[in-house]
Amino acid sequence: MFRRILVLVLFALIAPATSWACACSEAPPGTCPHFETGDVVFLGTVTQIAEVPTPSQAAGQSATATPVVRYHFRVDEKFGRVDNDAIDIYSGGDDGDCAFRFAQGEQYVVFAQRETQDRLFATQCNGTRPANQAIALLPQLRSIRDGSHVASVFGVLRRADPPTLALPNDPDEPLVDVPITLRSRYDRFTTTTGADGVYSIYDVHAGEYQITAALPSGTVLTHRGTVSGLASFKIPAGACYEFNVDALPTGQIEGTVLGPDGKPLPLASLELYRAGSYKPDRSGLWTFQGSTGSFLFDHIGQGKYIIVYNRANRIDPNAPFPRTFYPGTANVASAQPIDITKDGQIVKVKFKLGDEYPTRVLRVHLEWKDGKPPGSVFVMAKADRGDNPAANVVGGGVYEFTLLGDAHYTISAWEELDPAAARFIARGRANCSIPARINSNSLLVNGSDASASDVTLTFSGPGCQSQNP
Repeated sequence: MFRRILVLVLFALIAPATSWACACSEAPPGTCPHFETGDVVFLGTVTQIAEVPTPSQAAGQSATATPVVRYHFRVDEKFGRVDNDAIDIYSGGDDGDCAFRFAQGEQYVVFAQRETQDRLFATQCNGTRPANQAIALLPQLRSIRDGSHVASVFGVLRRADPPTLALPNDPDEPLVDVPITLRSRYDRFTTTTGADGVYSIYDVHAGEYQITAALPSGTVLTHRGTVSGLASFKIPAGACYEFNVDALPTGQIEGTVLGPDGKPLPLASLELYRAGSYKPDRSGLWTFQGSTGSFLFDHIGQGKYIIVYNRANRIDPNAPFPRTFYPGTANVASAQPIDITKDGQIVKVKFKLGDEYPTRVLRVHLEWKDGKPPGSVFVMAKADRGDNPAANVVGGGVYEFTLLGDAHYTISAWEELDPAAARFIARGRANCSIPARINSNSLLVNGSDASASDVTLTFSGPGCQSQNP
């Protein structure tokens, strides 16, 4: 099955804001475990939804955990450990963002496990999914239940777009009558996708395999959102492995973001949208231009697209340009669509930005009164407007910051002392403990004051912190 974890998705300096999300750790390919772990498994339709009050809510306190929701299901087909024609499934609570959110009147394949108060809980990570996403799995569940022949490797092949570029209300297209080949060093198995894009391969020996497909021109076999192709995978004898694959288009939009001086920017955040679908509060297909001076959007299908630089309109002194649409306009209505007219087409563009926010460079020098002790040094410029600038290490205790002209900055530094060095410094001093961190003085700098181009921060030596005997 799947292991359940919560992860913090931390986007980089130029990416969207930090947020919590659920990620599922997938177990390696193996034998079918669906009925061997105590799971309750069924195909059912949601008939009622109700939030379950927690003890804290009942007492009038605010609840901090994800609310627990009870979903009442009509059981349409039973697979494992289900006796009744109706059943309650719970989601939320300690499962947090991994809680599965069912919709009224919709049909699902449900894998549920007994947890607190003997309730059956379902999550996003245990195989539960809408019925229309289980068309390859359902026949195997029936075979397991009935003691019939189970496929070793099975899944669905669909023609798809990257998630953010999918057309509204346009489901992925199943690819029919496509030859699928599963190869290892010693074996080769072939089959053909059915009318729903499903393939099933039986009696596969243990080994490491690579899957390929005779796809239509202009597409490549991969998983959506994956830049590279499909990796090989190992399966044991008696495997029952679900491996869904996508045929993504091979079109590309590549180019360069230029500053007003005509030079490529060393830092640029870009997002791609289908023409007419841009919304400032919705993420597009994201890419980044770095030190290479170029960017690339991959797996782009036929259609018209717009590119936006700095969608969130962040005021970033290290990339000091406002939101701009290709080829260089502040208004989405004036954006020039990029037209991909055939599969596999590569379009090259140059994206020139206009006036930047006024900035200047501040050089920061560090000095230690009693000599620098061993440790790691950090320097920070905290802004009262816009983003904090990143420090550029010049060398020899010298750093540079790019400041916005209409912001004020608090410049400070600290050093995390090496523990062994701290113990050495304290040796021989009675009742002495050296702090783990020492701080410099701090300075307030006006971004518009060009005369303050160099400042110095000073550290005192790490003094003793007295210890009580």
